[in-house]
Amino acid sequence: MQKLSTILEKFSRTHLLVVGDLMLDRFIWGDVERISPEAPVPVLRVTAESFRLGGAANVIHNIRSLGGRVTACGVVGRDAAGRRVTQDLRRVGASTAGVYSDARYPTTEKSRIIAGPGHQQIVRLDRENHRAIREQTRRRLRQFVLQRARRCDGIVISDYGKGVVDEELLSFIAELMRNENTVCVVDPKKENYHRYRFPTLITPNKYEAGEASGIAISGEESLVAAGEKLLRLWQAKAVLITRGAEGMSLFRPRRSVKHFPTEPRDIFDVTGAGDTVVAVCALALACGASYEEAAVMANLAAGVVGDEVGTVAVPMKKLKSIIRDTL
Repeated sequence: MQKLSTILEKFSRTHLLVVGDLMLDRFIWGDVERISPEAPVPVLRVTAESFRLGGAANVIHNIRSLGGRVTACGVVGRDAAGRRVTQDLRRVGASTAGVYSDARYPTTEKSRIIAGPGHQQIVRLDRENHRAIREQTRRRLRQFVLQRARRCDGIVISDYGKGVVDEELLSFIAELMRNENTVCVVDPKKENYHRYRFPTLITPNKYEAGEASGIAISGEESLVAAGEKLLRLWQAKAVLITRGAEGMSLFRPRRSVKHFPTEPRDIFDVTGAGDTVVAVCALALACGASYEEAAVMANLAAGVVGDEVGTVAVPMKKLKSIIRDTL
């Protein structure tokens, strides 16, 4: 516990560059008291509405809430959602120097309809980009990464498959990783499974790990086979497979797999838990933590997210308390 506390104290001196798909999460809360006479669907009486940073923006929010310094690099549309994302990033203390607006690119917005005292999600509405980002904007993204990467203690690639993280950008960052001793943590998506190379750590969930490896994960043997295959596929220093209520499993070349079980709890909502894992691991590794220490801290932080409804950022005070009470 003392070692983890020492690592946490270093977070405030750590500066990360987050490259990825910036999103806005919208939550509409209400009560369902009847069925519509127009169709067999529930009628939601809206009682509240809130907006939160999502996707790569949630990774950034988590880094800030844990005391780290962070620069955002991504694309938003010239729309109300894009303006809100940019304003909220600045409000939490992140640099938006690498956030570019593109008139052809609508800001990704996920609207979740939440009903009743049990906070049941009824439906999710997605507004997202289906067009390629202009080459001029892509070039500006690559130039920004080149300028800032060496000034930061680590890079986070938060890939949600919405177009910011493409083959050219990944190849560009991979070359940086080969030539620089910089921490690079990747949250992968299927659009780029065959393009990730040389990450310090990559964090697929169980479903993504099975999809990327082509191995159906149904037990210990298949889990190990998938993890070892992904190490080779991505030429990664480490792969951390997140498994929800089953915890996490850490794979490193020529080492035995290490499992990190979760604390027994009723996991309520896993929205954004992967973002928290990436943020904590990147901060910890950039501070000199071992992979095992990073995984322990990320596992505990992810449990905090599961206790809340919707996208949340874990405060430093809360993580310190959980580490003190658990270990």
